Amino acid sequence: MLRLMEKKLSPVVISTALGLGGQGIFPYTLWPAYLRLIKAVRETGAAVLTKSATRHPRQGNFIPANPLTWKYIQRLPGCGMLNAYGLTNKGVEAAAPRIKKACEAGLNVIPNLYPEFAKGTETAVRETLEAAGIYQKALGADFWALELNFSCPNSEEEIRENAAQALTCSRAVRQQFPDLYLIAKISICHPYEFARQLESLGVNAIHAVNTIPYDLVFPQGPPSPLAAVNGGGVSGGPAFAQAYRYNAGLRKFVKLFLIMGCGVTCLEDAKKYRDVGADAVSICTLALRNPREAERIVREYGG
Repeated sequence: MLRLMEKKLSPVVISTALGLGGQGIFPYTLWPAYLRLIKAVRETGAAVLTKSATRHPRQGNFIPANPLTWKYIQRLPGCGMLNAYGLTNKGVEAAAPRIKKACEAGLNVIPNLYPEFAKGTETAVRETLEAAGIYQKALGADFWALELNFSCPNSEEEIRENAAQALTCSRAVRQQFPDLYLIAKISICHPYEFARQLESLGVNAIHAVNTIPYDLVFPQGPPSPLAAVNGGGVSGGPAFAQAYRYNAGLRKFVKLFLIMGCGVTCLEDAKKYRDVGADAVSICTLALRNPREAERIVREYGG
């Protein structure tokens, strides 16, 4: 297991692609190339940002045990994906022991938590603090960082309008957990000023960006095949150009640690993000579509 002093954000991070526990997603774990990627992540100490959990169990659009819902995750050309997963998860109390097991196996895992602002700000903040407390108790010294997801395009809330709630939530977490390394995951729909405000109140790192709403990636294209559930979010190659432009502009607004991601399909894409000032590059869809190339990036930049 990594020593506590070695736990840090690495030059490349794996985001969501190793699941809610950070140790891999079935059935991808049957794929030798995916297992080799996990081995590289362990050996380099690359940080793993888990798939989002919520304080309590939540059933979204995609249900792994129900084949009728598999349509909510679709492949796109250019190593892309379209998903309206909808934050399906078994809650923090189920995620915490899985993350602990991954940490004990030598992975540098950081929990990702989605505050459910649709429940109201007060409830969302209270549940976020409860969740952080559960992680602290379950993980002990392994709970050194937390990522707050303010950017899911497949939730009930309007992410373009959640900045005030997100700031309130971040401030509450910072006050109750002053030593916690706090990461805010933001959307391409958020203005740069939002990131600057997060920096001002003590957030340690910004992770930009999450999947991009379908209508922003394909404004002139055909309607989304997932139009019935708000269109879904696009990741992988089709989203790279917009994510890159957003991140290049964001770097000029903030000085804190900046994780740039969305759309990375090859080592050259990762280098492009590094060239515009990324402190770390985030890999997600690539780990599921082409784990060999993801491993190449992890090996190139190390932990």
